[in-house]
Amino acid sequence: MIRSLFTGAIIMLTSMVFAQNISNVGVEEFRKLIGSNNGIILDVRTPEEVAGGYIEGASFINYYDPDFKRKIGLMQKDKPVYVYCASGGRSSGAVKTMAQLGFNDLYNLNGGIRAWQAANFPITKSTAKADKNIRSLSLEEFRSKLGGQQLVLVDFHTVWCAPCKKMAPIVDELQNEYKGRAGVLRVDADKSKEVANHYKVVGVPVFILYKSGKAVWRHTGIIGKKELQQIIDQHL
Repeated sequence: MIRSLFTGAIIMLTSMVFAQNISNVGVEEFRKLIGSNNGIILDVRTPEEVAGGYIEGASFINYYDPDFKRKIGLMQKDKPVYVYCASGGRSSGAVKTMAQLGFNDLYNLNGGIRAWQAANFPITKSTAKADKNIRSLSLEEFRSKLGGQQLVLVDFHTVWCAPCKKMAPIVDELQNEYKGRAGVLRVDADKSKEVANHYKVVGVPVFILYKSGKAVWRHTGIIGKKELQQIIDQHL
């Protein structure tokens, strides 16, 4: 009896702690929050739903994806995350899962994107083409890439991550600029699971600079082109 009461109290306390990490907000407040440009917007709808339009700047992870938890684990936990779905049901489940995984600043859009559209707020549709420069590699293939050049900058990211997409053209520019002097590689952390797990890639985008096969520098999140150039130049 005492043990049951104790267990119940622990469960209730844990639920209260997780609830403190989650804010359910209306569409006006949600718009103000994402306008601060200080966090990650996450759309947890299906790809088919996303194709019909989404909130500008959103990352996409399908709530029904069997790998949902693992993909969520690749996101940065030190930033606010603004989550929405079609009407608020899936996003409510998503933020609860995220709170359990250690995210501590979560915002759920009440009414989802339907409420957003009802308020006549803008949505956008993707016109992006397939990314031909992102690589899917086994651990053996990745190690071979590191061994092929003395200095290699690796950008671990995913195709559904909005911050990763912002960094992609910058990294591609560096690849051209440092051709013959240093390697620059973009690796899909989602499809290169063995590599991502081995190098403890969490919070994409993750940048790691390898010299003679050993990591000499690491950064998580968006970073400026000049900063990346300085880091590479310091180790050339």
